[in-house]
Amino acid sequence: VEYPGNNVYYRNSNTVTTMSDHTIHGIKAIIFDMDGTLVDSEINTERSVDILLSKRNIPHADLDYAVFYGVTWQKIESILKETYPQLISESLAAELQHEFHVLFQSDQTEFIPGVHDFWRLAAQLGLRLAIGTSSNRESVEFLVDRMDVRSICEAIVSAEDYNKSKPDPDCYLHAAQKLNLPVENCLVFEDSIPGLKAARAAGMYAVAITHRSTDPIEAARIANLAVANYTRLPDKFLSEIRY
Repeated sequence: VEYPGNNVYYRNSNTVTTMSDHTIHGIKAIIFDMDGTLVDSEINTERSVDILLSKRNIPHADLDYAVFYGVTWQKIESILKETYPQLISESLAAELQHEFHVLFQSDQTEFIPGVHDFWRLAAQLGLRLAIGTSSNRESVEFLVDRMDVRSICEAIVSAEDYNKSKPDPDCYLHAAQKLNLPVENCLVFEDSIPGLKAARAAGMYAVAITHRSTDPIEAARIANLAVANYTRLPDKFLSEIRY
């Protein structure tokens, strides 16, 4: 799918810039993905799949973990069953979530650089903040408290709240509905390719966080702007995109 008007250029592993930054305008709310966007937890998705398969003694050395980034556990369950037919009769999503949440609560799970300051500044400037994620609610609730942003997070959309996994726009459309805002007034921060596609399919602007991106060049192509983390955003970014 082509997204016209981006003119995005990839520079290096630390900074990706775009010639169309000015096209992000009229923003009233920012909706954040969680894993890989707020907290460096996508690696825990890989570990959860690895634990599940190892418990069943299923060899998986050649498994492409990138296909699990940005999608729901139900979608991951479907992928695993297609890849390993011996799993077809098993219910895997709840077990994967359990393994993930145990890892997620570890102090070793680090935040994406600059995220705390970015949230505080956005709130001070009057931008509304929300989370739209493929993760389950228990993990999102834990993250909101750990970030200490419950008072400024106006809406949470987790995997239990919608039916179609990213790259379908369901998640972000639901978030806009909760905020009671038109999609054109929403900006999404995402790290995964499915998530970025979901944001653009929803009719929203998108910024790619490439900290652990599986394909930073493709992420930059889809997004209006792509940066390694929040410390790499252009000066006055928030004040310039506001309504």
